[in-house]
Amino acid sequence: MGAGYHGGFGGTLGSEERNRIGKPVPPTERDYEMALNPAYHASVISKKYGINLKGSGKTISIVFNPNLPPGNPGKTRKSNPYVIEIGPSAFYSETELANTIAHELNHARDYIRGGNAPEDPAYDSGDALEDYIRGRR
Repeated sequence: MGAGYHGGFGGTLGSEERNRIGKPVPPTERDYEMALNPAYHASVISKKYGINLKGSGKTISIVFNPNLPPGNPGKTRKSNPYVIEIGPSAFYSETELANTIAHELNHARDYIRGGNAPEDPAYDSGDALEDYIRGRR
């Protein structure tokens, strides 16, 4: 049975399979280390959802910045695109944390490529992951 049979390359089921409604992903149980180390917590969530923290072959790290204001869950700087800063409001929920990481990773990769980092594609990245987590994709 080839890829076409399962809805890939030229199959008739492709879009239906890709866009089917799924089940919400249960949240990770937070342990003591995750509670004390926000950067570790973010790395656990990145691994859970298969978020590839690479840009141009180099690792992009996540650091906790307690000084990010409420309503600003993350920040990536053009001057240092290999570091994603995550603030306290990113930890409202696992979904918010994963969404923030995906959003900021999109900015980081844009900056690494030498371009600007527009908001729309970054929001699309985070929102697509959130839809998956909530079982809407």
